[in-house]
Amino acid sequence: MNDIVIFGDTSFAAIVAEYINSEKENRVVAFTLDAEYINDRKTFEGVPLVAFEHINEKYPPENYKLLIAVSAGSKAKHLNSKKFDEAKSKGYQFFTFIHSTSFIADTAKLGENVLIFPHVIVEPRAIINNGVIVRSAAYVSHETEIGAFSYLAPRATFSGKIKTGSHCFFGTNSTIRDGLTIGDDVIIGAGATALKNLDNQTVLKVAESVVLPVDRFKLNV
Repeated sequence: MNDIVIFGDTSFAAIVAEYINSEKENRVVAFTLDAEYINDRKTFEGVPLVAFEHINEKYPPENYKLLIAVSAGSKAKHLNSKKFDEAKSKGYQFFTFIHSTSFIADTAKLGENVLIFPHVIVEPRAIINNGVIVRSAAYVSHETEIGAFSYLAPRATFSGKIKTGSHCFFGTNSTIRDGLTIGDDVIIGAGATALKNLDNQTVLKVAESVVLPVDRFKLNV
């Protein structure tokens, strides 16, 4: 069993802790945050909340693993990778969580600090790099590589042989066609489909829906 300290104090961090604890193979023993954001709080979700600047004094890296649970909605751009690097410099190893209902192929490769939520499929020879968050029922096909610290929302679907850059966001029910190359910091909105390569910092949205009058759908009875 690993004793884990989570960086974060959002509802996302709380959900991650609940998933980890529910599997009963590891346990979350504390949360950590930069001191300036703790104020007078001593606990979060019923366990200690400690300043990240002094975390190694109470939770030394020889005895505890760290998990950076900062979702894609963070206001501080690239906060997840920044804290990852800072924690590594303190000597910490990172915890990777794979929910028991998910399937990860034997030949797939997972980096450090990866989060795999329920009912995810990662096919053979896929690569999930450091800090990637894969939400429930997402599908990563064969020989696809997901760039570091990217976020895959529920049911995001990747066909085979795709390569994405780092810090990308793939919305709920988004779809990426096979063989594409996606740049860094790309945002693909919920329900959007990528059919061509995308440059760095591209934002891809679903076309505006056409709203039809309600009486168009009335049945003759």
